Amino acid sequence: MGELRRMRSIAIHVRSAQATGPTVYFATPDHDVPAGGIRVIYRHVDILNSAGINASVTHRKRGFKCTWFKHDTRITDFANLTLRRGDLLVMPEVDVQLLSALPRGIRYAIFNQNSHLTWKGSDDKVVWSVYQESPDLAGVVTVSSHSMEMLQHAFPACRVRRLHLGIDKALFHPGDGPRARRIAYMPRRGRDDCLQVLKMLCGRAAIEDWELVPLDGLPHEKVAECLRTTQIFLAFTAQEGFGLPAAEAMACGNYVIGNHGFGGREFFLPRFSTSVQVGDILGFVHAVEAVLASERRKPGWCAEKGRQAARFIHSRYSVARERAEVERIYSDFLAMPGSGGNR
Repeated sequence: MGELRRMRSIAIHVRSAQATGPTVYFATPDHDVPAGGIRVIYRHVDILNSAGINASVTHRKRGFKCTWFKHDTRITDFANLTLRRGDLLVMPEVDVQLLSALPRGIRYAIFNQNSHLTWKGSDDKVVWSVYQESPDLAGVVTVSSHSMEMLQHAFPACRVRRLHLGIDKALFHPGDGPRARRIAYMPRRGRDDCLQVLKMLCGRAAIEDWELVPLDGLPHEKVAECLRTTQIFLAFTAQEGFGLPAAEAMACGNYVIGNHGFGGREFFLPRFSTSVQVGDILGFVHAVEAVLASERRKPGWCAEKGRQAARFIHSRYSVARERAEVERIYSDFLAMPGSGGNR
């Protein structure tokens, strides 16, 4: 209720359009632990500002900003926010309930990074209204083919735009250093499945000559550094909007085994990865053992497959492509009739 009251206070601060042009405000959770989706929002604000489009991360708490990665992103908060006619409020998919408190005539977009979270925490009627019925909706932005298809099927009248997330090649790359027998995984994702798979592998002595490397609570740069030293990445997840960890592991030259989470199906290609059905513990163990057997028969097998994966990720999900798509999508939103923008 406190968040709704804060959103209602915005209605008091609605003004006519500025001569300086509209601003895109990205409502962002106050979450100061590593989370790929929040880092994406910060990056998109930076992209828009560098392109001459006013944009700002907008947190709930006054003075809040993420500290787990380096940035100089423009930030404001709802207490200091004055929405003007022509501005665009971008809401994450998990907070669309708050849009019901906006006054009519305020344009908004929904940044849905995981279509499986569309109905989480919001009333069904509100979800249907903000996605399907409101004339103030500029459009929905999402990050994978799967999420786009799911949203278009759920809301046939909704304007859905898909962009490709960019993997920073300067950070996530295979590197030139030697790779020991190391297997990376993220223990906070699919924890129960992860424990079962690792206990089976350890009990069977299948990975006794491999080092397990848990990636948990690490800064972005440290994750990339670790992934440049591992050969295999185990992906435990159920429903992903895209699946950044697996894509970043591939970009660093890892052979990825595990769950694509549906959102990652577009890059989980069999020529350089092994997909396992969610919950299939035995299938996961078989897949790991098969990959280790291939590496024993032909040392360097994982490295070669990892290089193939890295080339694919860097060609399909480049920073330049993301930048161009972010600029184009939000420029289009601001130029729509009734938005007050002239881009």
